[in-house]
Amino acid sequence: MDRRNFIGKGLLAAGGLSLAGKKPELAAQKPAKEQGPAAMKCRKLGKTGLEVSEVSFGTFGWQNTPVLEAAIKSGLNLVCTCQDYQNGNAEKAIAPLLAKYKGKLFISTGCDSNVIYDEATLLKKLDRNLANLSTEKVDIFLNHMVETVEQAANPAIPKAFEKMHKAGKADHLGISSHGGALEGVLDKAIELGYFEVIECKYNFMEHPTQLKLFEKAAAKGIGIIVFKTSAGSRENEVKELEKKGLEYKQAVVRWALSNPNVSSVCVAFSNFTDVDNYLEAVNKKLSLKDRELLELYRTAMAGEYCRYCGTCSGICPYGVDIARVMRYQMYFKYYGFQKVAMENYRALPDEIKPLRCEDCDAPCQGACPHGLATRKNLLEARELLTLA
Repeated sequence: MDRRNFIGKGLLAAGGLSLAGKKPELAAQKPAKEQGPAAMKCRKLGKTGLEVSEVSFGTFGWQNTPVLEAAIKSGLNLVCTCQDYQNGNAEKAIAPLLAKYKGKLFISTGCDSNVIYDEATLLKKLDRNLANLSTEKVDIFLNHMVETVEQAANPAIPKAFEKMHKAGKADHLGISSHGGALEGVLDKAIELGYFEVIECKYNFMEHPTQLKLFEKAAAKGIGIIVFKTSAGSRENEVKELEKKGLEYKQAVVRWALSNPNVSSVCVAFSNFTDVDNYLEAVNKKLSLKDRELLELYRTAMAGEYCRYCGTCSGICPYGVDIARVMRYQMYFKYYGFQKVAMENYRALPDEIKPLRCEDCDAPCQGACPHGLATRKNLLEARELLTLA
């Protein structure tokens, strides 16, 4: 597929739009001075009854309360967090603003559920969320980081939520996933019928069948929040994007929001500039220029960006959890979360760390469907993430 056809079919199909007959309309945008002051927009979150901001505040690696307050003042009303983020410190940093803006801020939080917890443990996990946030109730109790269909179908989840809801501690039940089994997890969550909100990875470089899954979820009234829309955040490595980093960040948000079944895009706010940047992002339509930026990135990163699909892990003779190690490398190099990445890596059992890669003939590298230099990345990850 040549460049023109990719932009016309590939990217647009992924975002749920078509260029056919709409070039002038999509490309034409009024100058900012004619549009009036930028304002955050909201969308319905499925059948939850919540009207959430099109951009939501992600808190992995974050503890900067003033930046969150600036985002709230711009109209943002949804914060996505987890008790496992920064050992609960992310939730604790939210607490003062949750009290200050009581009734104006929605919270999605929960616990990492890549372990099959029993009912009692899930109830205790929620109590920890509430203590960290200094609140009596959360809007969405999230089963976070679900990695397998079995974890998604844990029968303790709906039983625990029924008690949470009855006690007035949680209004809605959610599930999140971004691993190699993402599509299977989403399909199972939709089939089960009791999850009201899905939070998942979604970007223009992978998981094309998510479009059908999103349509299936929306038909059942399930709200959809997406994250990791930047496909690795490596725009600084693309020469053509060196001076267009902010434009790229806006383009990926607009691309995700071009899918009408997406309610909100969860992003990381590093500073006050990001607040203005993302506010501007939701006030412009996805343009041909945006698509061209995404195509530049896609072409440059096709053989560099790890999708964390897990294809290579199963054949590693030493049992290295390649996808997880590569994810921590991404957090360190491209997200700016060096401390968190190193702490997460340190917590891994030695038997799944890349400790013997030098002596291996790297069958993982040959298995990568995208041609990544897997062994080189693992060795670099080990060097970057190992505490001195």
